[in-house]
Amino acid sequence: MHQSYRISIAYFTLFGALLLSSGMVLFFSKIGFSYEAVKSYYLGSEALFSSPKSSYGLLETALPHLGSMGLFIMVTGHFLLFSTKEKKRLAKKTVVLLFLAALLDIFSGFLIVGGWIFFVWVKLLAFGILQLLGLYLLWLLFSAVWQGITTK
Repeated sequence: MHQSYRISIAYFTLFGALLLSSGMVLFFSKIGFSYEAVKSYYLGSEALFSSPKSSYGLLETALPHLGSMGLFIMVTGHFLLFSTKEKKRLAKKTVVLLFLAALLDIFSGFLIVGGWIFFVWVKLLAFGILQLLGLYLLWLLFSAVWQGITTK
């Protein structure tokens, strides 16, 4: 792979890490990382003077997330095709798990609003897995590219 591609992909991993980090900060500041915080975000709270989320409002959020998360995971996984066999193997499993975590993260809000309160835990777990696996995939990519940058 040409050196300029490696440098571009290294910058992509930096921007990807910033994207995941900002998503975590926004989730924490807007919703919170506790069961009660997530539950009251989706179902509303008299104490916080917040109304429940509507299906239409959730759909407005879900649609751009489906496209952007899918594209981010696909592009990051695609770049790992240029790495070693071991990293490719790890990336395949990670990409599949990332897609599942992203879908659970996006659609659990609909289930919470629909009365399936258990999905508050699923939302928290899926978001955590999405963040950790996303950073792990970026780390795999960055380490593969960094090896190529430093060895040439």
